[in-house]
Amino acid sequence: MDQSIRRKQIDRRTETQALLIGAATDLLRTVGFSGASTAAIAKSAGLTTGALHHHFATKEDLMLSVLDRSSERVLRRLEQQDHVTASGRIDVKSLIAHLWEVYGDPGYWAVWEIIIGTRADEAFHRRIVEHRLEAMRGVLHPWVRRHVLADTAEPEMLPLFEFMLVAIRGLSLERFLDKDAAYFDRNLNLLAEMVGQRLALLPSK
Repeated sequence: MDQSIRRKQIDRRTETQALLIGAATDLLRTVGFSGASTAAIAKSAGLTTGALHHHFATKEDLMLSVLDRSSERVLRRLEQQDHVTASGRIDVKSLIAHLWEVYGDPGYWAVWEIIIGTRADEAFHRRIVEHRLEAMRGVLHPWVRRHVLADTAEPEMLPLFEFMLVAIRGLSLERFLDKDAAYFDRNLNLLAEMVGQRLALLPSK
């Protein structure tokens, strides 16, 4: 097959998958897990259910792809270099602000909907939980080791950054309670202060 044709096919497939993931994310955010059926997602994307299943065999596969997109957004934020100083230290406030752009976005509600909505399906929920743990290990841990971690600090550094993410994700749930911007700014600044003070005591590379 001609390479340009193959490339166009891959591009179309990628675009369609992104369209379906976006539609699923929007529906999860607005109508919840139970309301985000494959038929509803396909309709929202302007596609047939058959077209959806051509790209995602099951709703489970599509939900996992929604989670993957969220992890990719976190990775992109982590890889931005403006929060790592020339000395290798991290600007915690800048990092938290970048991460909040992901976790504080209403689109992140889709992740919570998947986590909570799958509780009745024990097998799938277990997959979701493991997927989230793998995302943490695959995204956060390598970044910490590559950018800010001295070997002697590893036992303390990784739990500290895991705590930071747990706190940010937990704060994202407060959006359901319609808190104002000042509330989030205050708590994010407090988190940055706490993590920054602890980080300053640990050796960097």
